[in-house]
Amino acid sequence: MSTMNLKCAVLALVLGGTAQAVEPMVPYDNFNPKEPNPSRATTIHGIDPARWVDTQTGTRLESIRELAFTRLRLMSRAETAGSFGLLFSQASAVTAIAAKVRLNNARSTGSTDPAAPAAVNAAELTGHFFNTRTGIPSKNQQDDVIAAIRTVSRSTDPMGSQNLRVEAVIEQCTNAACSTRTQLFAADLGGVHQGELAALRVQWDVANHRFVFQRDTQPEVYGAYTVTDTHPPASQFKGLVVTHNPPTYLSGTPVPVQYANAYFHDVFVNESAAPAP
Repeated sequence: MSTMNLKCAVLALVLGGTAQAVEPMVPYDNFNPKEPNPSRATTIHGIDPARWVDTQTGTRLESIRELAFTRLRLMSRAETAGSFGLLFSQASAVTAIAAKVRLNNARSTGSTDPAAPAAVNAAELTGHFFNTRTGIPSKNQQDDVIAAIRTVSRSTDPMGSQNLRVEAVIEQCTNAACSTRTQLFAADLGGVHQGELAALRVQWDVANHRFVFQRDTQPEVYGAYTVTDTHPPASQFKGLVVTHNPPTYLSGTPVPVQYANAYFHDVFVNESAAPAP
C-alpha cells in the first residue's frame, strides 16, 4: 500500500465518524433451503435464480459453483484473468454488501517475470456503483467506479504460507472493458489465515461521497473520493466473486496457474434492496 493511500485511509478513518449513518442492512440469502433467512414463499433447492445471476469472465481450467449446505462455494482454477461467481439479480438497488468469507487453498504456480506485478487471487464482495460522467454509451465501462472488500492471496507470498490479507479498494475504470483501472483509495484491513472466516462489508455512503468498509468488529474504514458520483454505472456487476489476475511469465517457462476455493455465508444487503419473499 502506497504512503499516499495509507495517509488517505487514516485521514478518512479519523474524519468519517462524524457523518450521518448509512442505510440499515437486512438478510439477502443464507443459502439454507431448510431454514432460509429471509424466508421464502416456496422452497428453493440450489442457487435461487430470482436472487442471483451466474457470471464468468475469462476461461477456466476447472470451476465449481454450488451450495454446500449453508454456504456458497466458488472454486476456480485458471490460466487467464477474470472473475467467477454470482451477481445480484436486481443490482441497481444494491448499495451495500456484507457476507462472511473464507478463502481456502489460494495460490499461484508457474514461473513469473521478476519485474512484473504479483499475481492476485481474491474472494470479493464487489460492484460497479456509479460512473463519473453522463451520456456513456451502452456497455462502455470507462469511468465506472468500483468498490470491493476482499481476501487476497498473492504470488509473492512466501512458499507454503497460509497468510492472506483483507483489503478495501476503490478503483475507476480507464477503458471501455474496464481491463485497466486507476486506484482512488486502498486500505489494508489486516491478516487472515487460509480457511479462516472473516465478516466483510462494503457500503456506498453517497450522501458523504465515500464508501464504508468493515472487517469483523473492527472500526469502520471510510474511503472518500472526489469524483462525480451522480451518474449510474454502465455495468450492473455487483456480487460475490472469485477473481484471478495472473502474472506475466517468461517465455519458455510453465504457464502460471491460479487456484482459489472460496466459501460465502450469510449475505446481507441494504434495506431497500431486500429480496422478495
